[in-house]
Amino acid sequence: MFGKKEQKQVKYPGIRMAMDGNSAVIMCEREASDAAGAYPITPSTQMGEFWAEEAAKGHLNISEKELIFVEPESEHAAAAVTAGMSMSGLRATNFSSAQGIAFMHESLYGAVGKRLPYVLNIGCRAITKASLNVHCAHDDYHCIDDTGFFQVLANDAQGAADLNLIGRKTAELSLTPAAVAQDGFLTTHVIEPLQVPERDLIEEFCGKPDDIIDCPTPAQRMVYGDKRRRVPELWDVDAPKVSGSVQNQDAYMQAVAGQRPYFFGHIVDIFEKIQ
Repeated sequence: MFGKKEQKQVKYPGIRMAMDGNSAVIMCEREASDAAGAYPITPSTQMGEFWAEEAAKGHLNISEKELIFVEPESEHAAAAVTAGMSMSGLRATNFSSAQGIAFMHESLYGAVGKRLPYVLNIGCRAITKASLNVHCAHDDYHCIDDTGFFQVLANDAQGAADLNLIGRKTAELSLTPAAVAQDGFLTTHVIEPLQVPERDLIEEFCGKPDDIIDCPTPAQRMVYGDKRRRVPELWDVDAPKVSGSVQNQDAYMQAVAGQRPYFFGHIVDIFEKIQ
């Protein structure tokens, strides 16, 4: 006799919903993150709008804190605001596309060099050339290839949600910021079915920014000791640190080259282990 196929029971099966990729990202970000610095631009505009809406509602994240939203005067300023939020120990996020990504380009190098574990969510879009086009290309995704952000690209709304969380956790364990992208309009605006990660799943998977965790790499143990805050506080009046000092050529080049074995070399292993 053929009986019913036994279904595998999982602790967090997800919440069956239908939504677009922009909404899927915010369903995760509103629970995990503390703060966003963003200047909305098509087709990632809705991510910023939805975050601002949740902040206005007084939504409490997994740390039971109200969301913070700062909309400055440009994407360049938004990158600086997001970096400042991360430096103060907040779990921070940003949303942008196209010329917005190009405009914030110079600030992204600093985020990597300061080892700021925030997430830049990208709705991929063509950068204006002979004419304006607000639809999908990967110009913005690839224009930051040289910054040191590690980059992942979702092919649907489910991937946008999942990679947002996986990218977040990888960023915080590797101390390297993440660029989590999806195709503009083709994913950001197309409504499709997905399993939205539960709030309890997000809390268990990501933890909280002020958790004290074991340093996962030898380089981090050299800097912090055996344990550190999940999102380090570089701006702390009670324990001041030097960040962004001036270096001459020899020390500067050693610091730049040292990122590869001490930090970048661990990203793939961390990413694969936590999936």
